[in-house]
Amino acid sequence: MNTTCRAIACALLLLTASRTAQAVPEYIQTEQTSRGSVTESVESTEHAFTPRPRLRIFPRLHDAFVRGSMDVQLRNYYFQRNHDTDPNREAWAQGGEISYRTSSWKNRLDMGATLFTSQKLYGPSDKDGTNLLKPGQKSYTVLGEAYIEARLFGDLTVKAYRQRFNLPYLNGFDTRMTPNTFEAVTLGDSGGKRFVYILSQTWGIKKQNATNFVSMTEAAGIDGPDRAMSSAGMRYTFDNGANIGLINHYTKDFINIFYSEANSRIRPWRDVGLQFSAQYTRQHAIGDQLGDNFDARVWGAKVAASRGGLILSLARTSTANNADIRSDWGGDPSYISIIVENFNRAGEDAWLVGLSSDFRHFGDSGFSAFINYARGDTPDRGRAASPDQSEFDLTLDYKPKHGQLKGLWFRLRGAFVNRDDNSDFRDIRLIANYDFSPL
Repeated sequence: MNTTCRAIACALLLLTASRTAQAVPEYIQTEQTSRGSVTESVESTEHAFTPRPRLRIFPRLHDAFVRGSMDVQLRNYYFQRNHDTDPNREAWAQGGEISYRTSSWKNRLDMGATLFTSQKLYGPSDKDGTNLLKPGQKSYTVLGEAYIEARLFGDLTVKAYRQRFNLPYLNGFDTRMTPNTFEAVTLGDSGGKRFVYILSQTWGIKKQNATNFVSMTEAAGIDGPDRAMSSAGMRYTFDNGANIGLINHYTKDFINIFYSEANSRIRPWRDVGLQFSAQYTRQHAIGDQLGDNFDARVWGAKVAASRGGLILSLARTSTANNADIRSDWGGDPSYISIIVENFNRAGEDAWLVGLSSDFRHFGDSGFSAFINYARGDTPDRGRAASPDQSEFDLTLDYKPKHGQLKGLWFRLRGAFVNRDDNSDFRDIRLIANYDFSPL
């Protein structure tokens, strides 16, 4: 514990001497380096609706196919988790994804596919469980995306079959070698300046290190009938830039998940900016209650202040005593969802402070870093009793924006979890990404 405290003190000293700070849910943080101000930060429903990329338009279907675009994202990942009590976990893998997307035929139709792979470089059989590889420390390859997308009118599109989502509780959660992907049909408009929305029916999921798509209920551990998930979501942005977002996921006879979020930012005045955000989740059993009877609720609030490039983020969440919050199909949108823990067990009251830096004092070097410290307390007695816990995270990034090294992203991550029952552990993660387009 003393070692962790010293690490926290050193990291705080380093980052407060720098220029930025940030705290976002882990499933978003895995996709980006540190932002520079509260006006650049991205919350869950802001991240959820990605505008449709502009594609080259061809009048002939043949030209749309042969003149598409290819993207290669290579990933080298080393993971080590050392437990004080449980067996340790360790693996090293090389892989990534190759994706191809056609150009647009008459600005109406395009298609795409992505092949994912993770190949074992090192993985002792007695240290399985990192999720970099399949169970048994085995390599794998899978066609994770294969879709057709049609533009109906305006920015309204329909997309069918294997695809990705960025929604709260339904997302890629790209924290290992390959992300979650889904079999679904979606209808939505993400191009609006004020109002954006999505409707979807999702019947299958390929989890991070899986090679098969299974039903949504099977992926949630339900031994019973297969059920699909119906989702509806929207975000509305006001004249002053404030926004509200609502997401609802409904799985017949199992669960209904309602998530809401509000964000407001004050434009910098004399280089001072403020952000206020709030969120609420309710999850409850429905119908035949395939996952037993439960009713879980959690609320959260976050405030961030920026000046001269420095942002300090503080967050607070509180989960009702009834049940833990579930996240069976992706990352949790909680403000205190960090590298390992989500801090949303039944009865858990948690807080977080986050700091980060892009080292602007040294110019546009490509370096950045952030730290998070969170603490969660739960009841000492009763059915919601569980050990109190804390987590300290440190992430160092190098991602050049210009020059011959553009496309490279090196990331070093450390997570230190301490629990009152002495089931402590430490994560070390070394990740190297390289993104390029051969066509």
